[in-house]
Amino acid sequence: MRPRILYQLTSPMRRTLGVEEIARRRAYLSEAASSDVAIDIWPIENGPVAVESNADAALVVPELLRSVPKWAEAAYDAVIIGCFSDPGVEAMRDVTDIPVIGPGTSAMHLAAQFGERFSVLSSDPTPKGLIARLRSLGLAGRFVSERMVGCSVLDLVRKPDEAFNGISQAARNCVDDGADILVMGCLGMGFTPQLTERLQDCVGVPVVNSVLAGLKVAEAAVSLRLRRPAGAADAITTPIVSAA
Repeated sequence: MRPRILYQLTSPMRRTLGVEEIARRRAYLSEAASSDVAIDIWPIENGPVAVESNADAALVVPELLRSVPKWAEAAYDAVIIGCFSDPGVEAMRDVTDIPVIGPGTSAMHLAAQFGERFSVLSSDPTPKGLIARLRSLGLAGRFVSERMVGCSVLDLVRKPDEAFNGISQAARNCVDDGADILVMGCLGMGFTPQLTERLQDCVGVPVVNSVLAGLKVAEAAVSLRLRRPAGAADAITTPIVSAA
């Protein structure tokens, strides 16, 4: 039986961008996925139109938690949370043994492996607190800058050609800041056709597409059978070093 991966949207996209956009994103993911993987995509029923603040992220988490039993009923082998901020990932891992993948974390760890210093391209507005998040991930020392691209998440979908000028200028600014690899800090960018390739040609450095980073980490989790018991405590033992 083919492994099944769910891309869980963090907005009620049926009502905001429509079922056609959901279908387009599913086709994009299916084309990018390994041939032996089946991809589904679900919106949430209620929530903000996009996660553009920490308040939006907080509103999304209860909706995502309510979706967890449905993931198990549908027998998904991994779930990708469709937001760069990775809202509620740790909470969901507490209540399911299905691997729950944060594409933002996946993309930034990937950038740290393939570059010396990375910058993040973010939609405008975007949730605050990236530096604190990078510290928690152990990546703050590899981070150069966050640059806003001058358009919202919805603008990226509705006006991609107009958005490109702002995105490309922000990308050039990141390279001027000293970054040798860039991360798309908005999944709307990741779903924009040919944007990754156009940006790489424009600025001459690698660009990590966070959508694809999350997908490939999910595929790896399935392949490696990385499941853990729901609610299992992470036992961490810290050795005590005497100062004497």
